[in-house]
Amino acid sequence: MKNIGLVGLGFIGKAHLNAYQQIENAQVTTICTKKETMDTVYGGDFVTEYDDLLSKKEIDIVDICLPTYLHEEYIIKAAKAGKHIICEKPLTLSVESANRILKVVQEHGVKLFVGHVLRFWPEYKVFKTYSESDKLKEIKVVHAKRLGQVPNWSTWFQDPEKSGGALFDLHIHDIDFLYYLLGETESVYAVGHKNLLGAWDHVMTTLTFKNGGKAFVEASQRMQSGYPFTMALRTQTDDSILDFSVAAGENIENLKDSQHQFRYYSNNKVVEIHVDDEDPFKNELAYFVNCIEKNEENTMIPLDEVMYTLKLLEAIQRSLETESVVYL
Repeated sequence: MKNIGLVGLGFIGKAHLNAYQQIENAQVTTICTKKETMDTVYGGDFVTEYDDLLSKKEIDIVDICLPTYLHEEYIIKAAKAGKHIICEKPLTLSVESANRILKVVQEHGVKLFVGHVLRFWPEYKVFKTYSESDKLKEIKVVHAKRLGQVPNWSTWFQDPEKSGGALFDLHIHDIDFLYYLLGETESVYAVGHKNLLGAWDHVMTTLTFKNGGKAFVEASQRMQSGYPFTMALRTQTDDSILDFSVAAGENIENLKDSQHQFRYYSNNKVVEIHVDDEDPFKNELAYFVNCIEKNEENTMIPLDEVMYTLKLLEAIQRSLETESVVYL
């Protein structure tokens, strides 16, 4: 059994807390938060100061669900306290910052896991499985999108220095998954729109992969109120298509009641794909905890792949700023 210190109790913090309550070998024993109320049953301790959480010897893992601009500071403190660390994506907002983080983590001999949750999402797991079989061999064309409003539970999302805008908060999901699916990228070209504070809140990126595949990926945090949170992925080979789309409520909490389509097209046939009703956060966190408990290598989201995704985001940002193709 691993004891978890959960830091932050916003939307993602609550999602993590709910997931841990379904994991047999993990329990949240302390939550660090400024919030005075919560709507989830929880029988552990609350603290308002991070140092008080870190001082608890029984805590094995610190799970950081804070605004992105705080990640580096909180990860480094946890590493110096000898705690293993789970951190929500993005790890941080620059490769330079990530290098500082990895240096301290390695120096103190702790494990770091970054929550790129799409790799554990039931439908996206099907894309990965099919891509490794004859069902979706040699993907040539990909279209992905992730559209919604600016999250309304905090204002920091609109600040480019704190969140990185839709580029680092939203676009990262599909960029990371396509790297996971298709491998390294040869070049990127992006266009987009900035909000009043200068954050890229609508991004459209074309990626050319070293294996010859091409992808068009769109992310937005500037959809009008009432527009459903939408995510979709379509992959095409010369003779097959796998197509997934969801239109939900304002965010992912309403996915079970959403308009949902998942179909495989091949040999003049259309097959409806059905997946088990799984909590992707439970899948992700259970995997991280097992890696720590059994001292096993993290092969699902290794840190070198986390770094490569950050390099891709920086390349996309350069393309947005320079209005030119960026080669990797």
